Amino acid sequence: MREIVDRLLKGQFEYDEKSLDFSTPRVELLLGPDETVEGSFTIFGPDNRLVVGVVSSSDLRMEILTKEFSGAPYEVSFRYDAHGLSKGDVIQGTFRIVSNQGEYSLPFVVTVRHDHIASSLGDIKNLFHFANLAKTDWQEAIRLFYSKDFINLFQGNDTQYESLYRGLAAVPDNEQNVEEFLIAINKKQPMAFLVDQDEIHIDFTGLTHDNGLLITRNGWGYSRLKAEVDGDFIALDKYELSEESFSGSSCHMKVRLRTEKLHEGNNFGRIVFSNAFVKTEIPVTVSVELNDRHPTADYQEKKNLKVQLVKVYEGYRCKKITSRVWLSETGKIISRMNAIDDKDLEFRLYTAHYYITVGRVNEGKWILDHAAKEALDAPGDTIYSYYLYLSSLCSKEDSVINDISERLEGIFRRNPDNWRIAWILQYVSDDSVSSSPRKWMSLEEQFSFGCRSPILYLEAMNLLNETPSILTRLDDYELYILEYGAKKQIISLNLIDQIVYLAARARNYDERLFRILRAAYEIKDSDEVLEQIVALLIKGGKTSRMAFEWYAKGVERALRITRLYEYYMMSIYVDDEGLLPCEINKMVLMYFSYQSDLDYEQNAILYRYIHEKREEYPELYESYVPQIEKFLMAQLDKGRINKDLGYLYRNLLTKQMVDAANAAKVLYVVSTAEIKTSDKRVNSVCVVYDKCEKEMRYPVVDGKCYVPLYGTDYTVLLTDRDDNRYAASIPYSNVKMMVPGKLTSYAVPYIQKGQENLDLFLSDLGKNAYNIDMENVGRYRDLAESELVRAKYRNDIRSNLIKFYYDNDFTRQLTEYLVNVDPLNITSTERNELLELMVMAGLYEKALEWVKAYGTHSIDAKILMRMCGRMLDRGIYENGEQEVEIAYCAFSQSKYDEQILAYLVENFNGTIKEMRDVWKAAESFKLDTYALSERMLIQMMYSGSYVGEKIDIFRSYVSSGAGTDVETAFLAMCSYDYFVRGKVTDSFIYERVEALALTGVPLQDVSRLAYLRYYATEKRTEEEYNEEVATSFLKKLLNENVYFPFFTEYEDLVPDMVQFTDKTMLEYRTLPGRKCVINYRVDNDPDAEYKSMEMREMYDGIYVCSFILFFGEQLQYYITEDTGAEEPALTESGTIQKSDIIKIQGSSRYSIINDIMIGETLQDYDTAYKLMSEFYKKRFISDKLFTPILDNTEGRY
Repeated sequence: MREIVDRLLKGQFEYDEKSLDFSTPRVELLLGPDETVEGSFTIFGPDNRLVVGVVSSSDLRMEILTKEFSGAPYEVSFRYDAHGLSKGDVIQGTFRIVSNQGEYSLPFVVTVRHDHIASSLGDIKNLFHFANLAKTDWQEAIRLFYSKDFINLFQGNDTQYESLYRGLAAVPDNEQNVEEFLIAINKKQPMAFLVDQDEIHIDFTGLTHDNGLLITRNGWGYSRLKAEVDGDFIALDKYELSEESFSGSSCHMKVRLRTEKLHEGNNFGRIVFSNAFVKTEIPVTVSVELNDRHPTADYQEKKNLKVQLVKVYEGYRCKKITSRVWLSETGKIISRMNAIDDKDLEFRLYTAHYYITVGRVNEGKWILDHAAKEALDAPGDTIYSYYLYLSSLCSKEDSVINDISERLEGIFRRNPDNWRIAWILQYVSDDSVSSSPRKWMSLEEQFSFGCRSPILYLEAMNLLNETPSILTRLDDYELYILEYGAKKQIISLNLIDQIVYLAARARNYDERLFRILRAAYEIKDSDEVLEQIVALLIKGGKTSRMAFEWYAKGVERALRITRLYEYYMMSIYVDDEGLLPCEINKMVLMYFSYQSDLDYEQNAILYRYIHEKREEYPELYESYVPQIEKFLMAQLDKGRINKDLGYLYRNLLTKQMVDAANAAKVLYVVSTAEIKTSDKRVNSVCVVYDKCEKEMRYPVVDGKCYVPLYGTDYTVLLTDRDDNRYAASIPYSNVKMMVPGKLTSYAVPYIQKGQENLDLFLSDLGKNAYNIDMENVGRYRDLAESELVRAKYRNDIRSNLIKFYYDNDFTRQLTEYLVNVDPLNITSTERNELLELMVMAGLYEKALEWVKAYGTHSIDAKILMRMCGRMLDRGIYENGEQEVEIAYCAFSQSKYDEQILAYLVENFNGTIKEMRDVWKAAESFKLDTYALSERMLIQMMYSGSYVGEKIDIFRSYVSSGAGTDVETAFLAMCSYDYFVRGKVTDSFIYERVEALALTGVPLQDVSRLAYLRYYATEKRTEEEYNEEVATSFLKKLLNENVYFPFFTEYEDLVPDMVQFTDKTMLEYRTLPGRKCVINYRVDNDPDAEYKSMEMREMYDGIYVCSFILFFGEQLQYYITEDTGAEEPALTESGTIQKSDIIKIQGSSRYSIINDIMIGETLQDYDTAYKLMSEFYKKRFISDKLFTPILDNTEGRY
């Protein structure tokens, strides 16, 4: 830049106006946080001229890759680093272009966009946009949902769903979880699937054919549907439907029959369509009827009729129906049997039996007679034995009956395991009839062979009711028989006594015996039966709600049974409303008043009850207090909680009972909630906290899970075995076990680190979450280093810790934290807050490092001033480009002191306007501005850009002892602007030109010319020029044959000026180097033609020519320029009159002629005559005394 001084001292000025153009009026950048972009803009300059300059930026983040440029057009490259900026930040700055063609400020705007995700619909800026995308392109929405940038959408009101997203997105590429997310945020409803048929009914005739279902989906989103069949005769062409299965909104499914799996009659099955959100069942019925019926086609109906026959008989024997009803119903069944198959031997024998029973013996005998041979030939011995039995009923002869009895006994010996023959024999053989024990043993033997017929049970029950004493034990056989009797309610009172007697001897619990005793109690409500029921339940350790009802009855009856009170309390329960089924018996309360070994849940019920009834039983309550307190501490140590324990904790736990050992457990129990669901798919509960890095998972057992839920900022998700997650589609209850009350505050002083510290932090998530004080500073220090806390919240904690340390003068801790803070992991606002603390704490070098890395955006200028000032005090503030820019940033916001000004005066280089501002401030502080003034003057000469204070700056520079070269060059530049460009220039410039001339400093001709013109044209009396200086300037210029019309103002100073006395000069201005020709004629000779004369370029673009005109003469002219076109261009025309130019003085021959013409014009002929005489005298003398000499250099006389 300083070479401009040398060029100006050599008289090398630039005439043309300086200008640059740019490819854009403003550079705009849009980028994401932590993103770096490169760009460029192009500088355009004038043709055929060298363009050079430098580019800088007002923002430290804007790195200029090409700081210097030469030539035009020229592409200036830059790089912007947005690391550490926050979403939504807008940074404005300027590119400074200082060139030999002027100075320019090109503005730039950098916007850090909020995170948007590109999609086929455009940028996805929020969850509403995402829902629209999912509706349009479900698969693209799934891909975006699992992209790493999706979490950035959770801004503003959508922030409430961030934890929900984190929990659902933890399982990659799970389409169902995307559907769950949209449903949970109320952006859609579950997809509905409609099947065109409510049920399928097929009449199968033997021909294989397919049936179809049309499934229509209603809505958009998750389309997966699982198809299952219940019935092995059903087959489907697809068992899973997806988006690809649907054409538009419809899907066709084929239903095929597996004919080999069909049976005759109705085949029942179903098709089930299901996913996590919907379930639809379609019943399927296939009726099969073959044309060629099988001989056993009626087998099932025959079998059913036999069953009905037995049930009617059973009802009669159990005295549920009368004999008349029994016979009537039996007759109907027999008629149906004959209608189906009147040839069936077994049916015919049933008919004979019926006739005999109703007294139609002859008809029965007739059937038997005709069936005798068939019965004898029938396979096996059962039918024949039945035939013999019926024959005995028709005969009254003892010999016949004895013969039949002997034959049946023989048959039975061959078939000892045939219960039917054994049963028949009981009614034929005299031995069987006479001995109940033998009958009992016979029935027991058949039972052992596997007989489970109600006929056997009926016979056995009749024996027991008749002779209870034969019941001597309660083994499998007896229990089966008695359970049947209990079911049919045919147990006699005497038999009940025997059962109670034997039950008392039972060692182990048997469910069948319980049912028997229960039925007996319904028949006989006695303490004896009740006692055995209760005792049996105790033997079995039963604590169900059903068992409690029996224990309660036992307590009410004051039964003396070992451990009755314990089992009473072990089985007591609370309903969903938290209510007991009844008031606890006072005897029970007294029994446990000294000590209770019950399970903790039952003890909690007991102790809660006694606390609630403390006013009713005050003395009893006082006896309970010690063991309740002991119990509470034990349960607290184990971290146990339920509603009853919660009640006890809330009402009985005191501050003195909480210490460092159990404080974490207190926090746990007061935060625990019970989550219940009836959906069998759920196997665990997942909790995602807003502030925690990882999710918490808890197993679900029997549809129930106890989960500690701290604070309110969390999301609860239910999960299944496939890790599908449910937030809204599966109903569940979430009930806090207790209201914390003051208990949390009891635990706080004892919690300082670890998992419990995190729990407490989560519990405190409110307006006081980061209220750090002397008591909890240790806790927050631990949290700040915990990997369990998400990074952005750790940064919040660190920021608050740093503020706490600063406010409390904890210098060492403050320094430690400030030095270790990672500025990239915090927002720009937080970083600026910490930067302020760094400066306040004296960490100036660390603060400067941050500012240089992340710029000055949004930093308080007072902080920058303090940092720069303190570092300048210590002599550690360097003069690098970034340091200078930081200091100027503070200055530009009117935050500076004398030190910063002195620093900027020495080091700052910006645009001339920026430097002018620094100079003015420095002058106001009376600082030495010599160096800055010189840089500014040189830069103004270099760029051609000026400020209004230009002369003041120059005056200050001169007063400080200006450098001769710089001053001379600046004077030349100002003189050129005035003389050539016609700009107004302060008189101080000419004062300095005069002063330098008097001291002999070499000056440029343009300075001389400007000086002479200024004082020739300025008529102000207070400004007088130095005649000595003016004379020397005129002589110098005249010697160089340079003259201008204003020279005539100085004709009295220099004798040589006489040569211009008779001259009329014309000055014309245009571009330098043009060929300018003046065409003229004197108007007093109307016939004269125009003459041409080339004008002389006296100085850059200033052309002069001279004429001899006498008074009254008028010269007409026009000027043409050679612009390179085919014909010269006419640029100016006009008229010159003698009287318009100058007043002629002196006595030269020219003046005498001019005066003669004036006299003639005024008709003063006497004066004109005298002047003519004088003219001729002078010409005669001159011709005699002087001889012309040829001037060889000019080629003229």
